Amino acid sequence: MPVRFIGVFGLFCVSVLFGANGEKPERPYKNSADYDSLVSSLTCSVDDPDSEDKIRVRKITYGKSLKKKPLIAHVVDPINIKKNEQENIYLLGAQHGDERNTSRVLKYFVREIRLLSRDFMNARRIIIIPLYNPDGYKKNTRFAASDIDLNRDFPTSDGAEDAPRASESKAFMKLMQRFPPTVIYNLHQPFRVVLHYEADLELAKPFAALADYPLGKDVGYPTPGSLGTYGLEKKIPVITVELSRSMKQAMAPFIYEEIRLSLFHAAFGCIPRPARKSRLEKYLNE
Repeated sequence: MPVRFIGVFGLFCVSVLFGANGEKPERPYKNSADYDSLVSSLTCSVDDPDSEDKIRVRKITYGKSLKKKPLIAHVVDPINIKKNEQENIYLLGAQHGDERNTSRVLKYFVREIRLLSRDFMNARRIIIIPLYNPDGYKKNTRFAASDIDLNRDFPTSDGAEDAPRASESKAFMKLMQRFPPTVIYNLHQPFRVVLHYEADLELAKPFAALADYPLGKDVGYPTPGSLGTYGLEKKIPVITVELSRSMKQAMAPFIYEEIRLSLFHAAFGCIPRPARKSRLEKYLNE
C-alpha cells in the first residue's frame, strides 16, 4: 500500500516551526504541544498495513578490518522501482572506536526496524553500519588497528595524498560505489549537535528538531580528510550527528530515545506511525 503523510497542514507546520527563511530559530519548538505537532506533521501511515509481514533486514559483509573482523552493513532494500529512482540512505556508527554509544543506538534502531510492516518500505535503500571500526571498538580507541583515524582517511583536497589507506576506508569506498549515497548520517560523540554544510541545512533541520539538538556548522577544529569534506567535494550530503556526551553503556538507551524519531525520519523520509511508540523497554527487559 502507498505510504501517506498524516496531517493536512504538515508542510505548513514544518515551515512555521523551522522558520520560512531558512534561519535557525532559537528553538524548533516551544513546548510539548509544538513538539507533538512537529511529530504529527512528519508522520506517515499506510492503509491496512500487514502487521504479520515485517521488514526484512539483510546483513552483508562489505569487507574486513585490518584484524580480519567482518565489516557488516544491515540493509533494508527499496521497493521494486526503477533503479535510477532508488535512494541510498547511510547511517554510520563507531567510525571512532571509543565513541561506543554511536554503535549501540544503531543496533537498537535495527531491531526496531524489524518490527515494522513491509508496507512502510519505499524508494529508499537503508544501509546501517553500526560498527564501522570494529578493531578500534574492541580496544576502545579512536583509531583503527592501523593507527589511522578513519574519519581523516578520505581522498579530499585537504587530506592525505594516498587516502584511502585503511582497509576499512577502502571497503567503504567500494560500498559507496555499489550503492551511491543519496545522504549519509554519520554518528559521533560527544558534542550533542547536528553539524551540516549550508547546502544540506534542510536535511539537518528535522533531525535536530526531533532530537532537540542544536544545529551547527563545525566542531571548532580542522578535520582534513573527513567524510564530511569528501561529501562536500563530491556533492554528497553528509550530516554529522554528535550524540550526547556520556560514553557509558548504561546511557545508551537514553541517548537512543533522544534520537530514535530522528533516525526513523532520516531513514524512511518520514516517521512510520507504529514507530512513534518506542519498543526499547521491551528489549531491555529481555
